[in-house]
Amino acid sequence: MDLELVIEIPLTNEHNISYFGNIGIGTPPIVQRVSFNTAAHEIWIPNNIQGMNNSYVVFRSSTCDRRPDSQANLQVRPFYDLNMTATRRTDVFWAGNQTMRSVFCAVYDVNPVYYSEYTTWTGIVGLSLSPPAPHCYAPPIWSTMMNENMLFGNIFSVWMRNYNVFGPNGGAIVFGAANSDHFDEEEGHEHYDLVEGCSEWMIQMSFVAVGQNREIQGGKALIHTASPYIFGPSRIIRAINTQILGGRRRRRRHQQIIMGEEVEDEDSHVFTHDEMLTAHNMPNVSFVFSGSDRVYTLRPNEYIIQVGGEYVSAFRPMHFSSPIAEHYTLGMPFLRLYHSVFNFEERKIGFAPSNP
Repeated sequence: MDLELVIEIPLTNEHNISYFGNIGIGTPPIVQRVSFNTAAHEIWIPNNIQGMNNSYVVFRSSTCDRRPDSQANLQVRPFYDLNMTATRRTDVFWAGNQTMRSVFCAVYDVNPVYYSEYTTWTGIVGLSLSPPAPHCYAPPIWSTMMNENMLFGNIFSVWMRNYNVFGPNGGAIVFGAANSDHFDEEEGHEHYDLVEGCSEWMIQMSFVAVGQNREIQGGKALIHTASPYIFGPSRIIRAINTQILGGRRRRRRHQQIIMGEEVEDEDSHVFTHDEMLTAHNMPNVSFVFSGSDRVYTLRPNEYIIQVGGEYVSAFRPMHFSSPIAEHYTLGMPFLRLYHSVFNFEERKIGFAPSNP
């Protein structure tokens, strides 16, 4: 393998709800802490926003095309209400030891809801597939790397280290290869085709099992590297959380923003002190994807997440406009356990057990 054709960017794990890495924009490069997001399009960084550290300023970069490009508005699902406005620019993009020219979105107006109190990253590198017309997005950065023959292989891989690893050694994103130090090489990756006709990193799930129960239906599953939770249709998530609790149903009224609308969520389970004392007896939750019988399992300590002073289920409901739009979103609780390879040439996603 030609290591000059592999770009590895270390990730920092923040409180198990966010992973970020450093990239540079402009000349001289302004270092940006960014979230690598497989459900977002384009590159988004702050442009001359007052009070924001390391804000990019167009006219301080000697390599920026200063002509204004088109306007852009950010759309990231499933749980942000971003309300961001930007102007597309072209400048030098620094990733690891490589540089290339890339279109990005210089954000000049941002709703503060975008920034979590727990995270310090200020930008997004969208890694989603390019959607068909009439959508108009700049090419993803992996497409630029591929077209300029910068990669050993036309893939990128994501390694998110587990709950016990915080700070700058939280994992890595690798463009051009899969680092064998990051996964169980003996078991290797099982690869799955993307949903036919889909322009997102979405595969077909056969079913979800809670313990020995295989009656919970599957469906399309979006693989989302920036989601701190696992989302699904409300009725399915309710069934999963109810079975986790041994058939007991409790409801916690909770307001949250989903797809830009405030909704009342009655399905987020907060575990009581007594329940946490016996959490080791709770059932495993497993996933099986179409095309293989390999089972991907989450144990209780992997789907129970500490948020503030509470312990909550990683399984969260999403509200959809129609049944045809329903899908799962597999985020960090799943990706911490399973190293993921995104093959944008063959339109496949592969999973292997992650190394700690």
